Amino acid sequence: MIFDLIVDNVCPLVVVRISLITLIVCLVSKLYWSHIGSRLPLPPGPYGMPLLGYLPFVGYDFHLRLTELGKKYGSIYQIYLGTKRVVVINDARLIKEAFRQPVFSGRPDTELTRILQGYGIVNTDGALWKEQRGFLHSVLRKLGAKSMILGRDCLELKIRSQVKIFLNDLKSTIYNQQSSIYIRPYLACAASNVIGSLLMSMTFKSSDRKFRRIIELMEEGFRLFAIAMPVNFFPLFRFVPLVNYAYRKMQSNRDETSGYFHEIVEEHRQTLDPEHIRDFVDAYLVQHDRIKESGQDSFFSEKQLIQVMNDIFSAGLENVTSTIEWAVLFLMLNPKVQQHIQTEIDQVIGPSKEAQLADLEQMPYTEATFWEVLRRSNIVALGNTHSTLEDSSLAGYSIPATTHILPNLYAINMDPELWENPEEFNPERFLRNGRVYRPEYFIPFSVGKF
Repeated sequence: MIFDLIVDNVCPLVVVRISLITLIVCLVSKLYWSHIGSRLPLPPGPYGMPLLGYLPFVGYDFHLRLTELGKKYGSIYQIYLGTKRVVVINDARLIKEAFRQPVFSGRPDTELTRILQGYGIVNTDGALWKEQRGFLHSVLRKLGAKSMILGRDCLELKIRSQVKIFLNDLKSTIYNQQSSIYIRPYLACAASNVIGSLLMSMTFKSSDRKFRRIIELMEEGFRLFAIAMPVNFFPLFRFVPLVNYAYRKMQSNRDETSGYFHEIVEEHRQTLDPEHIRDFVDAYLVQHDRIKESGQDSFFSEKQLIQVMNDIFSAGLENVTSTIEWAVLFLMLNPKVQQHIQTEIDQVIGPSKEAQLADLEQMPYTEATFWEVLRRSNIVALGNTHSTLEDSSLAGYSIPATTHILPNLYAINMDPELWENPEEFNPERFLRNGRVYRPEYFIPFSVGKF
C-alpha cells in the first residue's frame, strides 16, 4: 500500500530519473569494484580528447610520437585512439613476455581487417590461424629444404639464380643508359621470383604488365593503410574525403589482387596431379580436397588460399626488397664498411667461386652488417598489433580484455641505453671477439607464440 501511494504521488519523470541514476550507480560501482578487485592499476598515459582520444596528436611519424611518449611514461603505457585502449610496449623483455602468452595472441577486429573478411594468416587468430600457419610452415619447409625434392632446385639455388639475373640486369641497364639507376624494380622482381617459385611455380620479368600491376597495388596498399588507419579507431572517419578514398581504394585493390591469384589457383586446379606437388598452391588444393572428402571440420577453402597467397607475397616482397634497398644505401654512405665486407668476400669466397649460404659462417662482419641494417633501417618500426583475449596483467599493470597491444620496435632499436650512438651505422655493435653477437633485446621482426 505504501508503494502504491508513492507511485500515485510521484511524477513519472522523477521515477525515470531515479531509475537512470540507480542504473548508472550500479554500473560505476561494478567497474570500480572490478578494478579494485584486480588490485592492479591501469598503465599510465596521456589524456586525449573526448571520442577521438589521442588520435589528433599522433602525427605522420606515429612511431616517433610513441617513442617520445615512452620517455615520459615508461616502457609500458596506454593511449586511447578513438575510444579504443591501446597499450604500447617499448621494452623487448616485456614484448617477449606478453606475446608468448596465449591471452595476448588475439588479433584486433577493426574496420580495415574486415576488408579481408576473416581470411588469411597475418590478421587472423585462434583455431584458423593455428591450423593454417602450421600447414604453411610444414609445406614451405618441405619445398625449401636443402635436400632436392622431386629433382627440383632447393630454395638456396633459387635465390642464387635470381641474384645472377639481378646483377646481369643491372649491368645491362647501366651499360645501355650510362646513368643512375633506380634499383627497387629489379629487387622486387628478384624477390618476387623466389617467393613466386615456391608459392605458385611462377617467375616474372620486370617488364611484365600484370606483374608490374600487382607490385603497384601492393606497394600502394601500404601507403593507403597509413591514410585509412584512423577508421580502425573511429569508424565515422570513413566519411572524411581523403580517408574515405583510401578505405574504398583498399577494398578495390584487394578485389583486384584476389582476382589475379584466383586465376592462378584455377590454372593449378586444371593441371593438378596429387602425386606430383609442384608448389604451395598444389599442396593446399590437395589438402583441401582430402579434408573435404573426409568431412572434417576445417578452415581450408579457396578464399582462404587466395588470401594466404596475398599475405605471403605482399609481406615477403616488401620486407626483402626494402631491406636490400636500405643495405645498398648504408653501404654507399659507409665505404669503410664496404671495404671490410669486400675483404671477407675475397678471403672466404674468392674471385671465381659462387657464394653459398654456408660461407656466411666464416664472414662474421658481413652477417653483423646485415643485422645492423635491420636495426638502423627500422623497416618494421611497429610490430603487428595483438589483442588481449581476456582480462590479464603485464609488468604490474591491469590489461583489460580486447585491449590492443602495440610493440614499438623503433623505440628499442634506437634506445641510447641499449645501443651506443644509435643513430650511427656500426656493424661492430653485433660483434664480440670476432664472432656474431645478437643481444636478447634485438627483435627486428617482433616475437610471438608459434
